[in-house]
Amino acid sequence: MRQNHQFFTDIANFPNKLCIFRLIVILISVTCFLCGLPVTASIIGLIAGLTDKWDGIYARKHNMCTELGALLDQISDLLFNFFVISAAVYMGVWPIWVLFLWGFRDLSVLCMRTSAGQLGFSIPSSFLGKVATFEMFCALFFMPLDWALNNDKYMYADFVQAHFHPYIGIGMHWLAFLGILVGIGMQYVTAAKYARTYVNKYDEAVKNKACQADAPKEGASAKTENEHALPEQAQGNSTSDNL
Repeated sequence: MRQNHQFFTDIANFPNKLCIFRLIVILISVTCFLCGLPVTASIIGLIAGLTDKWDGIYARKHNMCTELGALLDQISDLLFNFFVISAAVYMGVWPIWVLFLWGFRDLSVLCMRTSAGQLGFSIPSSFLGKVATFEMFCALFFMPLDWALNNDKYMYADFVQAHFHPYIGIGMHWLAFLGILVGIGMQYVTAAKYARTYVNKYDEAVKNKACQADAPKEGASAKTENEHALPEQAQGNSTSDNL
């Protein structure tokens, strides 16, 4: 009989399908931006961001939350930020140190959460982290528009120069650039809170693991003592019988 794996049952979950759809949409959005279609990229990226919010609301409302869904949601958020920031650096919109700042923070938090899971505890997300995610999403949405308004290589650069004042392009640039910096800054504040939670729970988790490791040894030593006691008791019984 064919075995039904829970993995395939969970991945057929509608919110999880939305996560997979978002991953595909993110790749399409970045491809459009790299091909010189920044407005199209922003619109498609907006669709990806809306599905990010809607799948969680739908899953909680219909009691369809799964461990796989949480993993897919984290992967899609990481890939969305990574691909879009990398595209911004590649296209010369933002300096490369923006990518380094974001990557160092997210990889550090990812390592902390992985270690916490191995030790048997979790690090809950904070409200400030959700605000930072929204702030970064807005910055990533405006970033392709920043490129379109300030780049002579844009296919409609003549139209932009004829119909948009240069100050609009400057304003869009600083709106996106300061937005990403503020979002990353808030993420570093949440990372410090996560680190404090990790340190506070680390000692207790290590002690519990040590106690669990010692428990089988104590049980084995007690069993060994009982095995030694049984022959002596049997010898005493045989002696009394002989008497």
